[in-house]
Amino acid sequence: MTLEGRGSLSQLPECMAALGIRRPLVVGSPRFTERLAVGGAAFHGYHANPAFDDCRVGAALYRQAGCDGLISIGGGSAMDTAKGIKALLIAPDEDAALASRLPLEAHLPHIAVPATAGTGAEVTPVAVLYMGRDKHSVTHPALIPEGVVLDAALLDTLPPLHRRTCALDALSQGIESWWAVASTPDSRRCAEAAIRGVLEHLDAYLAGDAAAADAMLHAAWESGRAIALTRTTAAHAMSYQITQRLGAPHGYACMLTLPHLWRRLLAEQPRALDALAPVMGLSRAEEGPDRLLALLRQLDMPPVPEPDGALLDALADSVDVERLGNHPQRLTRADLRAIYEEALR
Repeated sequence: MTLEGRGSLSQLPECMAALGIRRPLVVGSPRFTERLAVGGAAFHGYHANPAFDDCRVGAALYRQAGCDGLISIGGGSAMDTAKGIKALLIAPDEDAALASRLPLEAHLPHIAVPATAGTGAEVTPVAVLYMGRDKHSVTHPALIPEGVVLDAALLDTLPPLHRRTCALDALSQGIESWWAVASTPDSRRCAEAAIRGVLEHLDAYLAGDAAAADAMLHAAWESGRAIALTRTTAAHAMSYQITQRLGAPHGYACMLTLPHLWRRLLAEQPRALDALAPVMGLSRAEEGPDRLLALLRQLDMPPVPEPDGALLDALADSVDVERLGNHPQRLTRADLRAIYEEALR
């Protein structure tokens, strides 16, 4: 069930009734959870990079408060935390939850209300959770939210940096889904809608235009639909430790490596990106890396600390090359280190 348009948040009670939610656990920051006024309990105790421990606390609160469904409101962190809570509640034990061994038929409805235009987590089956510095992707169809509310009025108070980094995340997801090994005609339609939506409306969105905000939230939703079909590729895989170790926000961390991955793919498969070029508004695919780098300069993103050789080694070692099979080009550990160096120096 998807509700879209300014003011659609007012229909949340109807969505709850349709899904049988009477006493929700609302996962989000206090400024969002307090405005919903839907009863139940509220969980604020999660981090920007959601931790598995956070989900344990949330699951305990869900049981203690006698909740019968989840509502997440905020960015990807709130939605991933809610998915992690759901995984713990429906799995036979914690090990099964972390290993994505979940039942398909468990009834625990989740309504996702994105308050950023970026992650598309409201339509994906993935929760990215951390145990220390180790990233775990809990992935299962049961984690796709049963309800989605797309109300761009929630974006009106977003800080400028959040607007920029979330837009970069949606754009990166669209590009990665487009070139993913697992891409299909359906996924490419979603990816194209995401890419065009971000590039066509970004300037007006950053300037505060309400109609552009509506379009950006829809583009982010399309980016989520795209990666739900294909998953992401190397840029996302390489981003997590840039965020963890260097503090770059997630969407920015993805975009730091994306131009360099594009350039390497061109060198090995010069025709691989021809169909993507017009979607990006380019006359030739060779213009892609410079277009993305120019976008980063235009957005005036904050500097990232320059890594030394030891940290470059650690970043390269953090990516499991065996799990990069969805990327359209084979990358070795040496390739990854070189890309990190190009992107961060």
